[in-house]
Amino acid sequence: MCGRVFWGKKGTGGEVLKRHLVGIFAVVLLLVGVALTLWPPGETGYQQFLAAAWRVGALMAVLWLAYPEVIRMPVWILGTIPALVVVLAVKPKWFVIALPVMILLVVLSPRRGPRQ
Repeated sequence: MCGRVFWGKKGTGGEVLKRHLVGIFAVVLLLVGVALTLWPPGETGYQQFLAAAWRVGALMAVLWLAYPEVIRMPVWILGTIPALVVVLAVKPKWFVIALPVMILLVVLSPRRGPRQ
């Protein structure tokens, strides 16, 4: 039953649970970052985990804030953005071409009905 609530269709309350989980993960990661900053462990090598906790925690907090808009995004954008990131990681000079193309795709995409 819990799986159906978590993966529920839009409008069934599943997105509320997902947003709460994103917020909880953000808070936990940011608290881990604070704890590791205030009380660093005696071992070396924790800096990578500290940096990841801060960065992913901040990203999850931004995602939590923008969650209502993110679930309204068209499916093709969710597939295009990771592909664009991979292409730019391999060929960084293509950023000059890829950014205007992505902006054009977003601006010229067909619109659905009015937002709810």
